[in-house]
Amino acid sequence: MSNVFATAISGMNAAIARLSNAATNIVNVSSTGKLPSAENEKATSFAPMDVVSLSNSSGDNNLGVRTTLVPRDPSYVVVRDEKSPDANEDGLIAAPNIDLTSEIVTTMMAEIAYKASAKLIAVEKQNQETLINTLS
Repeated sequence: MSNVFATAISGMNAAIARLSNAATNIVNVSSTGKLPSAENEKATSFAPMDVVSLSNSSGDNNLGVRTTLVPRDPSYVVVRDEKSPDANEDGLIAAPNIDLTSEIVTTMMAEIAYKASAKLIAVEKQNQETLINTLS
């Protein structure tokens, strides 16, 4: 496989990871929970993640990117909802720290990145076919 293909495929995989993570965050935006009652305790609300892309510095060719999921910090925000069964005595609950606008923008950017990588694969394929036809 050519270096161009390997790089483009890693870009496509990174775009898929971003889209999948954003979709998970969007679906769980309303997954609230109890606030921590002690310093080392965690909220019971959904804990959103972020995708981090890093240069692929492992392997033989060091091409492309790799992704990893990291917990969002802070993972929750405090909101008032006295009717929630998870509300504390002050009527406060933990809601996931998710900004829907940012998540939607992330999905759009992932789509653009995926299409760009797919186009790169198509152009490289055409270049290789042209080279083979020229040499034949």
